[in-house]
Parts: sequence; structure tokens; C-alpha cells
Amino acid sequence: MPGQTGLLSGLIRLLRRPVRRRVRFGLVLAVGICAWSPGTEAGAADDGPRATARRVERLSTAIDRGGVEVYGDLRHPRQPVSVQDLEKGDCWRDESLSEVMARGLRNSGVLRDIGGVLLRSPDAAMSTVNRQLQQVEPRVGREAALSAFDAQLSATANFNRNDRLYNNSFYAGGTNSFLQDYHDYKMEVSKRTVAGSQVAVRSLADFDSNNAPANTFRSGWNTAVEGEVRQSLLQGSGLEFNRIAGPQSQPGSYNGILIAQVNGDMTNADFQGSLRDYVSNVENAYWDLYSAWRNYDALRKSHDAVAKLYQEKYELVRQAEQQRGGPSSINAVDEAWVRQQVLQLRNEVKEALYGRLLNGTEVRNGSAGGTLQSGGGVLAAERRLRLLTGLPAADGDVIRPADEPTMAEFLFSWDMTTEEALQRRPELQRQNLAVKKRELELVAAKNYLKPQLDAVGRYRVRGFGDTFAGGGTATGGAPDTSLGNLGTGDHQEWAVGVEFSVPLGFRKAHAAVSHAELNLMRERTVQREQQRDVLSSLAGAWTDRERTWQALQDSLDQYLAALRYFEAIDARDDATDDRRIDAVRRMYAAESQFFRARAEYAIALKNLHFEKGSLLEYKDMRVHEQSAEPAAGAEPAAADGAAEATSSAAPEAAGPVLRPQADAISQVR
Repeated sequence: MPGQTGLLSGLIRLLRRPVRRRVRFGLVLAVGICAWSPGTEAGAADDGPRATARRVERLSTAIDRGGVEVYGDLRHPRQPVSVQDLEKGDCWRDESLSEVMARGLRNSGVLRDIGGVLLRSPDAAMSTVNRQLQQVEPRVGREAALSAFDAQLSATANFNRNDRLYNNSFYAGGTNSFLQDYHDYKMEVSKRTVAGSQVAVRSLADFDSNNAPANTFRSGWNTAVEGEVRQSLLQGSGLEFNRIAGPQSQPGSYNGILIAQVNGDMTNADFQGSLRDYVSNVENAYWDLYSAWRNYDALRKSHDAVAKLYQEKYELVRQAEQQRGGPSSINAVDEAWVRQQVLQLRNEVKEALYGRLLNGTEVRNGSAGGTLQSGGGVLAAERRLRLLTGLPAADGDVIRPADEPTMAEFLFSWDMTTEEALQRRPELQRQNLAVKKRELELVAAKNYLKPQLDAVGRYRVRGFGDTFAGGGTATGGAPDTSLGNLGTGDHQEWAVGVEFSVPLGFRKAHAAVSHAELNLMRERTVQREQQRDVLSSLAGAWTDRERTWQALQDSLDQYLAALRYFEAIDARDDATDDRRIDAVRRMYAAESQFFRARAEYAIALKNLHFEKGSLLEYKDMRVHEQSAEPAAGAEPAAADGAAEATSSAAPEAAGPVLRPQADAISQVR
């Protein structure tokens, strides 16, 4: 308190000084304030104009120099695995679907796809911070809408020196040579309310020192405290309008709290849809790799069986006959045909291992959730899975699926499924929000058909005195202190009035209403067509689940029949080579088709949940929120307030080994 009392008494002494000293002190103080800024003192090198200029210069130099900044972990990527590594057989890494999914969600700052959108249209890519970006968007975000109701503090100070001659001394207080020092100070706190009112409290003060002979004092202070309330009665009034449009809106441009909230919910629906697509793509890539592995394994075993036949019947016989020195008993035609089969199978094995550079199974490639694609090899499918889950293109290992697709039949209720799809699909939820937004905009547009009528009330208490503050008389016609005179409340003023304005014809308001009505009509039409589209896609997924289940049963029967055919041919001593090779190829082709049917059935089940909007729950995943503001000093990737999708099922420490085909088939016989 002693320090505060000393400061106040020092200010009072300053205000009592002659005018020229006060002006000089004010100029010195203003120059000092302008000269000092954050960053000019020691220890604040990151702020201020000098540091900003240096940063801008560095950025400008980097732009002029060109080049691309490459992240350290991507600068020296590993070479993809070679044939020699694959032949050693020690580079396989078994992973379950839950492990792959959990790693993908951990590493996904951007919800990736395999269609190249991230390279072609990076602005269209959905990241984990999109929702937080919408909330803090400084023009149309939620915080921007709330900021319209923030209290505003404003202050002004003006210093004037007037020196003029008057033709009539009456206008200059009794002198024709008027010399004046005039200062005025104003401080105001204002706030808009959600009901459409504007409330303001002002502090006014002016100092006037002049040479007019008629003055009571050579210099004097006028002070006032003023309160003002302005309330809209027609246009712009009410909680409803101000929450929808905001206090500073124009016809056709609305950014109230409700509109910002709906925009945020629409962004959240977009994020839910992108997350669902990402989860679907990861599972698609996993079963793509599973199908590719099974096809590669079946072809490899088929090649080994035919190569063994060729070696036992031709290579070993030729070597024995050469040792005996007798004539060859080998049929050249049969040998050439069997060798051609070996080479053909060898080529098919290589194709199944490497694969072609084609798009794999992804969302909207036939069906909304993705239709299983064929022709992709193991390494091509594994690269797609690595891309989606955030792994480098090569790390010395090759991922091998450890999970087996289910073979249990799942039954659904059609009525419950359709109702769930219409209520839970993110696209329909977003469109429903778009309809609600247009309805709110129509309500706000109709408000502009009202004239502008404001009620204004103002109340003021004045004070006058020789000095601004201090001791002495505070009442009467010549008070010594202006603040003291203000405190007596002897001089009070008030004003009440109305302000009215109306555009003749309301041309712009009628256009805004028509625009809002047409927008609402369009969104409702789109909403109906989207629901029809969803029901059509759901019917396709429903039918595809039944088809793949039947195909799974048929492919199992086909494999068992091919296995019995092979065993019967193999047991006969008089079977020709073409019959033996045909039996081998039929058996392993049926085996490959069986495992492909299992992958198709798993994808069909996933697609049905995709269509009815329950894919995340089907995968036991939840989306939780984090703060929209990053922690101080945190890395951007870790502090962006990303909404993360997590699975409640923790990944296992080590996934089960991929079971051999014979073992897997024996369990479903």
C-alpha cells in the first residue's frame, strides 16, 4: 500500500505541474513506450521486430534458393528385400490384424489412402487435427463466433496546441488572440450481449488551459463517467437471431454460435467418415495380403510337386541310363511337356510373389467398402499395407498375416440393419446437419425483413475542477478538484431515445430469404437421394454377404473334391503325367480359391458393417477428444489436440504363426 500511495501522489504532483512540463513528460513517455517492445531486451531474442525481420529474411532466402526439405527419417530409406533375402526365409514377420490396426492408428497423422489423394490434392486429405482446425478457425470457427461477444477495452489520448486569432473576441472568451493547450482522454469498456444489446461504460476527461479572461480558472479539468445501453427491438433482436447469425452479420453471411457449432459437427462427421474409410482400407489391405500369401503358397507347392515329378521321372532316370551307357527310354515329348509345366509354374510363383503395380482393394472400387481384387502379389500387397499403417516401404522384413478369416455364419435383421444405416452413416449425419444449418439460416434471413429500430439510453455523471485530483473544495461553482466534484454526484445527465432506419423495398433481405429457401430445398433433395443411395448400397452388401458365404461353402467342397481326385490319381501306378499334373494343379488352385473365398467373406462382413455405419464398433474402436490447444513446448505431431481412434483390445505380444493350409482346412472339415 505505501508503494501505491506514493505512485498516486506522484501522479497528482505531475498533473499539478505547469503545462509545458506535462507535455514534455508525455512526449518522452510516448517515445519510450514506442521504442520499447518485447524482444528488444536481453533474453527475448524470439520476439520483437528485429527477430521477426531475421526470420522473414531466412524464409525469403530459403524460398529463393528452392529445394525441398526432407525429413531425417526419410532421407536414407532402406532398399526393398531381394530374392536372396526371401529365399533365406528369415525375413518374415507375422502380425495380427489388431496389431496392424493399432500401429496404423498410432502412426496416422493423416488418414491415408492408396489412391494418391495425398499427393494429388493434399488440401483434401483428412488429418487428425481437422476438427480442432475448424474450432479455432479465426473467421468462421466456434471461437471466432464467441469472440463477437467478448468485452472490448478501448482508450484514446489526444494532445492539442491551438493558437489562433478571432475577429470577434466574444468567441474566444474575451480575447482576439486565443492560445490553448487541450488534452482529452477516453477509456471505454463495451460488450455485446446474446440478446442483441450493446452495453458500454466510459470514462471521459479533458484538460483545457487557455488565455481567455472570462475563465474561472487559468486551466481546468472536465471529467465524466458515462454508461450507455443500446437495444435492438426489431431487426437483430432476440436470443435466437444472435445465436444463429451473430451480432455483426449481413444478409447471406451468418456466423453465430449455432452455425459454428453445426459446422464443427459437420467436420466431425467428415472425420468419422474418413476414419471409417481408413479402418476399412487397412482391413482390405490386410486381407489382400492374406489372399496373396495363400495364392503364393499354393502356387509354390504346386510348382514343387510338379518339379519333384519331373526330377524323379526324367532327371534321375536320365542320369541312371547315362551311367549304364544304354539307350534312353525317356519320351522326349512327355519330358518337354512336363518341363514346360515346371517353367510355367515357376513364372506364376514369381508373379504371385512380386505382383504387378495395381490398385488393391480399397473403398469405392466396386462397392462402398471395397471389393476384393485379384492379381496382386505378396510384395505389392505388403507395400500397400505398409503405406497405410505408416511403416517405411522397406525395413528388412516382410509382413505375413497371422490371423485367419472367420468361417462362422453371421445373421442380421434386415429391418434393424436398414434403420441403423439410416441413422448412423456419417454421410447421412453430415447431410442432416447441413439441412439443419439451412433451416437456421432461413430463420436468420427472415429477421432482415424487419426494420431497424434501436432504443438508446445514456446516463452520465460530470465533474469539474482546477486540478484533476487532490485536496481542496469539491463543491460549489469553483471546485478545486475535478474527481472530487465528480464524486459528489451533483451534476447528472441522462438521455433516452430511439433510432429507426428501413431500406425501402427490402430488396437485399428478400434475396437472402429466397437464397436460404433454395439452399434448404436443395439440401433436402440431396438428403433424400443420399438415403436412397445408402439403402441401395446396403442391399448390395447384404446380398454380397450371402454370396460370399455360399461361395465359401462351395469352395471348401470343391477343394475337398480336388483333394480326393489328387489322392486317387496319385494312388494309381498307370496314371499319365498329364493326369498327375492336372490333379496337382486342380488341388492347389482349389486351395487358393478356398482361401480367397475366406478373405472375400471377411471383407463382405466388414462391408456390411461399413454400410450400416457400425464399422468402428465392429472393430471395438472409440474416438476420444483431446484439448484443442497444444501443450506448451510440445511437438506439433503430439500436441495438435488430435482426436485419436483407439481399440480397447490391446495387441498381443506376438501374433500366432500362419497355419499351414492343410491344418487350416482340417479344422473346417
